[in-house]
Amino acid sequence: MNRTFKKLMALAAPASAALLLFATVASAHVSVLPKESSTGAWETYTMKVPVEKDVNTNKVVLKMPEGVEFQQYEPIPGWTTTVDESAGTVTWEAEGDGIAAGEFQRFTFVAKNPAAEGEVAWDAFQYYTDGSIVEWTGDENADTPHSITTIGAAAGETAANAHGQAVSTDDAAVSDPAEAPADETATDAAEATTEADAATTEPATDASTVSDPTEVAADAPSDAPAQTNNVLLYVTLALSIVAIGLSGAALATRKRK
Repeated sequence: MNRTFKKLMALAAPASAALLLFATVASAHVSVLPKESSTGAWETYTMKVPVEKDVNTNKVVLKMPEGVEFQQYEPIPGWTTTVDESAGTVTWEAEGDGIAAGEFQRFTFVAKNPAAEGEVAWDAFQYYTDGSIVEWTGDENADTPHSITTIGAAAGETAANAHGQAVSTDDAAVSDPAEAPADETATDAAEATTEADAATTEPATDASTVSDPTEVAADAPSDAPAQTNNVLLYVTLALSIVAIGLSGAALATRKRK
């Protein structure tokens, strides 16, 4: 039983190894991410380049899809980047050994998406140190397919400005910044006018509540009666003193007689 099992395993081993190698090679495609993006957006793309052979990859050429505008690339130590605008290609070439077997390298760049919806295909050419070139330019059913990104409508959610920053389309509802100072000035002027009116009204109101000075003098209690009473009191006292003096004088005269 054990011998039979070992024989079956020995016969199946080559087939299993071949199947595993095929699966590894099939999954080790050059790919560009993201797989989905928006029309007109300044997208940051990343190309992943794995090595399928036992020799190093020392050069990669990526062709920009029609309608896609290459903008910037992220420098990678040990690699020289060359942009050919006339051919619409970007080339990364290793200064040293490049990408070894069993390794992969990422290449990041920024590109502006086309204004129309649809699919864009990224044709890539992978160069090996043995002189061979793998052209990743086939359709999805090919042995060496190119990577595809679906470009969809922004649907009013976000758009990208000239710096690649996402900007909400709701910002369109915001007034022109140039108009804002005028609006603020008008508001400030209206508030100033209101305050001026209030300041003008308050003194008028206070004046209306204050009586006419002549009326105040007429309405004020007079001190004349009090002064008159004082004079009468003094006169009365004086007369009383005079009367007492006269009475005393008369009494003295009588005594002499």
